[in-house]
Amino acid sequence: MTSPWMGTCLAMACAAASMTCAAAPTPRNTMPEPRLLPGSTNFHFSLYASPSDPAELASLLRALEAKGLANALDPGPSAVAGSRAAFEVLARRGWPVILYPPDGGRMQLEGGTSVLNAEDEAAVRVLDGAGVFNAIQLGEWGYHYHRLRTDAGWMKAVLGADFDARKDRFLKPVAGAGYDPAPANRREAHDQLRQYFLWHRQAKGGRVISVTGHSHYECYAAEWGATVVGLEVGENIMFTQSKFAFARGAARQWNLPWTVQMSPWFGNAVTSRGPLDTSGATATGLEAGHSLSLCLRMWRHAWFAGAAMVTPENSFNSFFETGKEPWELTSHGRAATEAFAFMRAHDRGNPHTPLLVVLDHLAGYNGYTGLAWGVFPRTPADQEAADLLEAQLFDAPKRLPVPGNPANPEAAYLRPTPQGELCDVVLSTATGAFMGRYPVVLLAGEIDFRPGFVDELETALGHGSRLLLHPRHVKAMPTLAWERLRKAGAIEVIGESTNAVTGRASAIPVERLARIAAETLPVGVEGDPIQYQVNRNRAGWVVELVNNDGVVKTGRTPARTYPGVVARVRLKARWGVARAREWMSGRTWDATDVVDVEVPPGESRYVEWDAR
Repeated sequence: MTSPWMGTCLAMACAAASMTCAAAPTPRNTMPEPRLLPGSTNFHFSLYASPSDPAELASLLRALEAKGLANALDPGPSAVAGSRAAFEVLARRGWPVILYPPDGGRMQLEGGTSVLNAEDEAAVRVLDGAGVFNAIQLGEWGYHYHRLRTDAGWMKAVLGADFDARKDRFLKPVAGAGYDPAPANRREAHDQLRQYFLWHRQAKGGRVISVTGHSHYECYAAEWGATVVGLEVGENIMFTQSKFAFARGAARQWNLPWTVQMSPWFGNAVTSRGPLDTSGATATGLEAGHSLSLCLRMWRHAWFAGAAMVTPENSFNSFFETGKEPWELTSHGRAATEAFAFMRAHDRGNPHTPLLVVLDHLAGYNGYTGLAWGVFPRTPADQEAADLLEAQLFDAPKRLPVPGNPANPEAAYLRPTPQGELCDVVLSTATGAFMGRYPVVLLAGEIDFRPGFVDELETALGHGSRLLLHPRHVKAMPTLAWERLRKAGAIEVIGESTNAVTGRASAIPVERLARIAAETLPVGVEGDPIQYQVNRNRAGWVVELVNNDGVVKTGRTPARTYPGVVARVRLKARWGVARAREWMSGRTWDATDVVDVEVPPGESRYVEWDAR
């Protein structure tokens, strides 16, 4: 049943490691469990938006609890003095709440009117006094910086009557990609963007939850003081899985929670209540926007990947038939209730990511623009790092064929993973003690080997990590630094190779990635292309399997499901036999090291092995 794609990877892994993939000790997972929202002891599934009237809000919260639909609001009311009565209702409920910024339409303007004043702060402290976690959303700030700061039409819509008087302050030259003045180097770009973020952090009273979408600035948000590292995915945003790796890496490096907001906007369409309506510029209705299948896969995967909270965006307008009492649920609302019940019923454990990818502190990786810091053309080394993330780790050269081969714009949002969700991504600000928690540390792209970073690499090697680097990294290092690292522990200089898919030089050969997976993951996966992730929980190991093929959707048409597009995979425990169970079907296996699983189109499966 092994496909040529995964069978070849497995064969290369075993041969390269001079091993037979026989029973071996189970790998350790040295990471703390995922950080939850401050004051919380549970994962949170939130409702997006809520009534401002206190009585209606209280009614909604009672319904959410009774139906088991949510236990947080993201976003809830605006962080303004006028929301005090709503804050008092939320304080009694005790759920975490993400607040919409003051003067929300202008939330992203640096030096604007979206500022938490003294009266607003006093009102928000009603939540503080009740021990209710709250933060103020700074949404899509990377996209705003590189796209909307130069968009006169957007700026006019936001500033309204103030446009002519304020445009010279807020509107930036198109050629500058949001910067003013245009940066001459990466340090200058870093410093401008940092100043922008710090202004907003201060203007929002230090309560900022960063929500990045098109950009990959999660590591910087954590470093610059975000309370929570948030992501927006779905929408028209690609690079979902690499963004998860950046967010989880940043959260682990800085000991922060991270969250995921799944947006149903898809092209010029959005999921909302009611029948499909394509008569306007934006299509609406339950069948508009992203498929329910993708939403379910994304919600569950974000939960399993370690997010502290998952938010179905626009859910107030898609989960309820009318948006008022008696709060009757739509089919999407019922599906969300079932998904949240599933999450609460199972121990997701801790993502096992044995590979740490380290980029330079000033790399400014940005998948959306394809430009470092949104403005500088990629160097060959930059391109190697981008290909590592988008063409090697989080993509597969093969997908399950759909009959008739219809175009499927949703196919790129979640993709098969040849070696599983194997890695976290951090910057070269990471300490050696932190890097030393990972069995393998891979340097990617151009690296500045300043003395402090060399010291931290030496510490990581002393903790037992194996350091993988490129010949260019050796050349970039002072001779004495290289000699110190060689003596400190296991170092491997990766030979130059060409990626067969991109035709470009690669950061690491595909067979070396396969070998890392074979040596560090406790479960081998073979068969049809599949997205998979391995977690360690209290019982043992859990493997998430996601079939991202077989459901075809455009924003303005209903989803089509092809029942025959089933992913058939075989899982093999590398430590010996144990009892196994599949969470969604309830199927069990007695004392086995091999499990065969079929994953229907657009669905997920979870296999847990007892391996204490």
